Amino acid sequence: MTMTTTDRIKLLLELGEADHGGDWPDYLQYGFKEADTPALLDLVADETFDQADSESAEIWAPLHAWRTLGQLGNSQAAIPLIAQFDRLYNDDWALTELSVVMGMLGETAIIPLATYLNETQHDEFARVLAADSLAEIAKHQSDCRESVIQCYRSYMEKPDHTAYTLNGLLITHLLDLGAKEAIDDIRRFFAKDCVDITCAGDLEDVEIELGFRHKRPTTPPDFTRPYGLESLQVPEKPEHDDILTTLDFYFTRYGNDDSILDVSELDGFFAALACAPETILPSHWMPAIWGGEDQAPAWQDRQEVDHFTRAAFTLYNQVMQDMNDGDYEALFLEHEAKGKTHIIVDEWCEGFLRGSKLWGPLAAADTAMTEECIRSIKLFATDAGFAQLDSMSEDEIVAQQQLIEPAVQRLFQHFFKQREQSSAPYVREDRKVGRNDPCPCGSGKKFKRCCLH
Repeated sequence: MTMTTTDRIKLLLELGEADHGGDWPDYLQYGFKEADTPALLDLVADETFDQADSESAEIWAPLHAWRTLGQLGNSQAAIPLIAQFDRLYNDDWALTELSVVMGMLGETAIIPLATYLNETQHDEFARVLAADSLAEIAKHQSDCRESVIQCYRSYMEKPDHTAYTLNGLLITHLLDLGAKEAIDDIRRFFAKDCVDITCAGDLEDVEIELGFRHKRPTTPPDFTRPYGLESLQVPEKPEHDDILTTLDFYFTRYGNDDSILDVSELDGFFAALACAPETILPSHWMPAIWGGEDQAPAWQDRQEVDHFTRAAFTLYNQVMQDMNDGDYEALFLEHEAKGKTHIIVDEWCEGFLRGSKLWGPLAAADTAMTEECIRSIKLFATDAGFAQLDSMSEDEIVAQQQLIEPAVQRLFQHFFKQREQSSAPYVREDRKVGRNDPCPCGSGKKFKRCCLH
């Protein structure tokens, strides 16, 4: 019996969970052909799958569809897929895989990707996806290298000065491409003071990488200040790219007395950013993770920087989405003692207070509201709070812990209404992306209840 397009699409609905980080299966074995492209694009664009049951097979169908489009290599799929970047950029699977798909589609996608990269109305990380896609095209088709570098050079002439992370990651792509011919453009780009140097280093680092210098004529920037880690036992890098283990690895390796030290504290920090009265840019909060720009890690290489940054932004986006949807669950730690599980909220609360320090001045009414909502948080993260806890019973302490999440959601809603009224929403208004529900480790479970424990 000959299979129709409908039959093949139905098959994708039934394939179920994908292998995270593994080789993609051969989707063409199911008989897909270029004539199926419109139906596959409709499947990727269908927002009803974003809200599908996280345990269902169909939630994975759009992912299987974009992989199939990549394997088909039909250039007509490029522009419709790029149009989905605005919706899918904070889906961690899409952020990883759509650039690979664009690389498989090839040269036809270069011009629309370059156009998208230069359009500032798109979210910064949607444009990171466009920059990544251009790099993938050059990777898949070496004869496209010059065209891709020219796209980057054109962007650097008139960059988005606020997109520090995008600008830093763009430099990493130029380094990967060995773009010596772009060195003058790169120098002018750095002179605009809009590049996040935690991505690929400062200009002197880039010149050394491209072979224009043998050594630095100046001392390294503060973010590469050594911590004497050579005398410590270096933790083993995780074999699997699950987000929470990755973050804890880097905190263990590079944490200092002033930095965030674990994923629970980072989750609290991001929760505070979500509740902030106004958007706090990554260029402001990323250095604060380490206690300031002068406390940034002495990264071994730019791959480490990229690895940590992607993991951090995956958790950041998840917190933002969950808070916006009213589904936020704090990443409190658990401790087993004498057969009983105890919830530990101290690290999370410390992170929240750290994040709230980035808010700036508040109106009197907002200050009163904030103090009311963070009263329980301060119990577990300040000296005065610890003194109060000493006089409480275990049941009273548990009761105070249980007040934290509702209070944070209330604080989020308080400032969300203000942002909405000022037509400056804090997070994107799209529906929650369902494929972010499973843990990034690929278990299929909600990641806040998977890799942490």
